[in-house]
Amino acid sequence: MMSTPSREMTGALVLGAGMLLVAGYVLYKRKSKSYSVGKLSQLILYPIKSGPPMHVQSAECLETGLKYKQIYDRQFALIGKRTFISIRTNLRLLKLKINYDEDTNSLILEAPTMTAALSIPLQVPEYDPSKVKSFMWYDNRETLYFDYGDTYSKWLSEFLEEECRLGYAHPEIVREINPEMVYNHTAVHPDSKILFSNTHPFMIATQASLDDLNERLEDKVTMNSFRPNFVITGEGNSVIEPYIEDSWREICVGPDAVLYNSRACPRCPMIYVDYDNHKMRDNKEPMTTLLRYRRGTVRKDKSKTVFGINVTLIKHGRISVGDKFVAAYATA
Repeated sequence: MMSTPSREMTGALVLGAGMLLVAGYVLYKRKSKSYSVGKLSQLILYPIKSGPPMHVQSAECLETGLKYKQIYDRQFALIGKRTFISIRTNLRLLKLKINYDEDTNSLILEAPTMTAALSIPLQVPEYDPSKVKSFMWYDNRETLYFDYGDTYSKWLSEFLEEECRLGYAHPEIVREINPEMVYNHTAVHPDSKILFSNTHPFMIATQASLDDLNERLEDKVTMNSFRPNFVITGEGNSVIEPYIEDSWREICVGPDAVLYNSRACPRCPMIYVDYDNHKMRDNKEPMTTLLRYRRGTVRKDKSKTVFGINVTLIKHGRISVGDKFVAAYATA
């Protein structure tokens, strides 16, 4: 007499079938020749641009990036006198700690120099045009933000020891993706936007690429230096080759989410940050080493060093650490 499959086994079969269906759809639609299977080993949000990472076990893939509960990736930015404040301009940000309080639906910020924590409510504030201000992006583009008010500005300014406003990417003023940065418009979700990300809603890196880079470095770096949303590793006997992500096109994660590789990710001096020692590396590593063998191949990126890939959304989906990862290679 045959035994009845367990609930866990049935769930695994359904998930596996879903992954095959999604992969099959991608391979059919894009005429891709093969796919490589790995797994999602880290899933990371940065609620505050240039702020501390938040590692989560599951999240939603949306047009604007990752969403965990009521937290969106880079939904806040710290605004200085003219532009946003980043780690490379204010290393005190490395001492900031961030947590989520589900009971109050708030982000909790703590810092060793501050006697009290700062609680930031995550409910979408009522839109008030008088609270909409602007700052200049690094490429001199004017960017709008919703000012959260003086209470938050006072805490942040005291901690950072410079004038600071807490900027929020209100749904009424989210930015369009810069068309110059997306090299295949037909693969981008029609509603794709970004909050305070530089150019794209997602960034993917592989552990194999980091391992290869570290073999070339005297002082090793961690994945923190590159601030990805997804870290991919091999699964079982499968091996991911270093930098193979450059050739990925459509990317399936979990049973539903489908992403598109827009370009190799150009790197800025942010990667000089030594997260362990709270300082900038004087030798400008790992940029110095990457420039010897990792440069972009398209448009303005040809003069820049690249690591990881910038990604846009094709299809919504919930993803989790441990999910299978399917990358299709387009032939047309």
